Amino acid sequence: MSTFSQVVVLFILAVIVILLAIILGDYGPWYLAWLLGTGFMILVAAMGGVLFEDQERELIHSENTDSSTKKS
Repeated sequence: MSTFSQVVVLFILAVIVILLAIILGDYGPWYLAWLLGTGFMILVAAMGGVLFEDQERELIHSENTDSSTKKS
């Protein structure tokens, strides 16, 4: 992609963003907060799922280790 085509694409994107800002007016910050908040909550939920699975894996591993040491 040439430099000129990149400038044209970015210019078109800037025009679209400016038009959206004009249309949204005072509601822009609310939509931004909603968008960022939703994304953040999705990331927190995913992180919680990963931590839960890690704790569960550790628990199973420690139970297997305890079982093997008791048999010996």
